[in-house]
Amino acid sequence: MAGTPEVTVVIPTRDRAARLAAALDALRGQTLEPERFETLVVDDGSSDGTAEILAGRTEDGGLTIRALRLSGNGPAAARNAGWRAARAPLVAFTDDDCEPTPTWLESILRAAAASPGAIVQGTTAPIPREADLLSRPFSRTRLIDGPSPWFATCNIAYPRELLERLNGFDELFPEALGEDTDLGWRALEAGSQVEFAPEAIVHHAVEDLGPAGYMQHALRGADAVYAFRRHPGLRARTLRYGIFRNPSLSRLGLAMAGLLLARRHPAAALLAAPYARNVLGRSISSGGGPLLVPYLLAYDLVQAYTSVRGSIRHRTLVL
Repeated sequence: MAGTPEVTVVIPTRDRAARLAAALDALRGQTLEPERFETLVVDDGSSDGTAEILAGRTEDGGLTIRALRLSGNGPAAARNAGWRAARAPLVAFTDDDCEPTPTWLESILRAAAASPGAIVQGTTAPIPREADLLSRPFSRTRLIDGPSPWFATCNIAYPRELLERLNGFDELFPEALGEDTDLGWRALEAGSQVEFAPEAIVHHAVEDLGPAGYMQHALRGADAVYAFRRHPGLRARTLRYGIFRNPSLSRLGLAMAGLLLARRHPAAALLAAPYARNVLGRSISSGGGPLLVPYLLAYDLVQAYTSVRGSIRHRTLVL
């Protein structure tokens, strides 16, 4: 093989062939010389056209692409397989629904050189051509415009030595939620520094999930509660009152308590006012109007159920 690259890009993927093709096109457009980086795609059991796309891109316009195939082992396992196969001393993670801007890798390397041994986080913003979808009530994307305690793998780079020392991502996290935060906090607790590179920009897909898909999202993340149990610093920095990861749920809990007390003390019903204002504001700002209020109430209740389930499983209260 050619000389050792300076950075390896790891992309886990599953059943997003079109999105993956766009991500690879974006990497082909990097201003960093092709011989200075490699791309490693970990196909975690796709059943669409992902394998065909990868088979045709092993040497794509000078872009070196290597592919690994797993059988649906989960995102943590896929990322671990990727970085362990990497040849470079720096591993940059992004996702199959992301499109790095042309100067992404140059900016990552510049920040890494300025802070040797540090984790490098970059800016994540919606894909510009999909920005119109943000006005829809059931759309989702990622926005990271400063140092983040969540350490999202849509745009982050770790020294390979640090990944080896920490043994990578904890594969006890079954979903793509919590495993990246856990790794970042284990790195912090081991004494690692974090460098934010605002010019290292990745664009993230905007997805219109629809009512069913958006509600299904509220059922995700029960096992992410484990990260809060494992890292008291994460709890102290991110949870409202040390309990609520979703601020809406603190207002919802207050509203439910007020409505229960209102049977004997009618004035207690006023405790529901903060949540009523919150849910009405969310429905209007999302473009759904007041008719969306019952849906958002149901969404918050489902999300509360998910958090309670995770709290019981991992024996720590997070709502």
